[in-house]
Amino acid sequence: MVLTFLTITPILHLSAQQRTYSPLSRFGLGESQNIGYGARSAMGNTGIGMRSAYGLNNLNIASLTALDSLSFYFDAGVSYFWQSQETSEGNIDNSDAVFDYVGLAFSVSPKLSYTVGFKPISSTGYNFLATDTLVDESISLNELTGTGNLTQAYFGAAVKPVANLSVGANISYLFGNLRNISKQSFVGSTGALYHGDYREMRISTVLYDFGAQYTHNLDDEKSLTIGVTYRPKINLKGESTTLTARGARFGDDNSLFVPGDRTVDTLNYEKQNFDNNKIEYASSFGLGISYKMDDKLIVGVDYLNEAWGEAKHFDSSFGYKNTSNYSVGAEFIPNDRSAKSYLARVRYRAGAYYRDNNIGQYRNFENTTVNSDLYNYGITFGLGLPLKRSRSSINLSVELGKRSADGNSNFKQSYGKLKASFTLHEFWFRKRQID
Repeated sequence: MVLTFLTITPILHLSAQQRTYSPLSRFGLGESQNIGYGARSAMGNTGIGMRSAYGLNNLNIASLTALDSLSFYFDAGVSYFWQSQETSEGNIDNSDAVFDYVGLAFSVSPKLSYTVGFKPISSTGYNFLATDTLVDESISLNELTGTGNLTQAYFGAAVKPVANLSVGANISYLFGNLRNISKQSFVGSTGALYHGDYREMRISTVLYDFGAQYTHNLDDEKSLTIGVTYRPKINLKGESTTLTARGARFGDDNSLFVPGDRTVDTLNYEKQNFDNNKIEYASSFGLGISYKMDDKLIVGVDYLNEAWGEAKHFDSSFGYKNTSNYSVGAEFIPNDRSAKSYLARVRYRAGAYYRDNNIGQYRNFENTTVNSDLYNYGITFGLGLPLKRSRSSINLSVELGKRSADGNSNFKQSYGKLKASFTLHEFWFRKRQID
């Protein structure tokens, strides 16, 4: 019952947390959340070609068969992040602490394993003010706010049909809402009504993805593993609400204007269901390879391509583009079986990455099209701290990165994350021995 409580309770908060403060998260499905479980977060989120029996690898479902078939795994993580947005008037700094994910895994045989879990997929989060001087010399104040998350609840299975080959699949339920609000008021204009725009998109749909890994043993201790992942393009289902109105007093984020205000004039209201390929979730293909020395060293590289440029959407304020993500990561264990030195049993990890952003262009507040070749890069490092007399561990990691853009965009942002996760790895199928 306690484990069930620990698993379900954080899920109630996933859709309510603010995971970004980026103004570009107002476009599309928000800012992608690239979350790697446990060790992956300290290794540049590298793992498509990695296999390990010491924790969950959410980057390739096929890695599930590497887990100990006699064990039960529980993994959950939290993080503290900060972002610093560069502007012409100085930096805007924000930070927050969030719950990241929860996952469970177990095997029913040495060749068949299952997993379930929850994790965030994308987030919208921003609040900023833009000003403009009008023809009559009055000043227009535009406050823009965005909130919301898309969360994925998944179930996956992996099997080893033959020696050294593992294949698997996830089926998941994607749900959540993304809300964007614009409030326009006027300074120096007597009697002018406030203007407001409210847009909310609620998504509820099924996704699926696949993975495979093949391991080639170089000798008794060394091996190479190659992994691939694939997600087909998926038609998203849900509904959208659009409201444009004017009135004398703004309300909260849910009502736009104060309820009951007789001055409110609804200029446009539209509520529609979307399916039939009006909004699509992009297809992706990933390739990874790793080199492993048993209980000593693992080094891997990943490449992931997401075809967002081919995914449909009905918002004319931005345009998607395809993305390419590159990462490298490594883990070193001095002596996993050392009885004298705790530091020798600690797992030392590091990694780096480079990622494109899927927003290729957007319209700014002057209604000018901005070509935004946005990308971000960063480094990661951390530790896997084993618990005494247990295979469970605490994982700590640090991520430091920057976002920048080519083209005519001046977007610049630096960010960082402190992450902590707990991996419970316990033998629960082992029979007790009675003397």
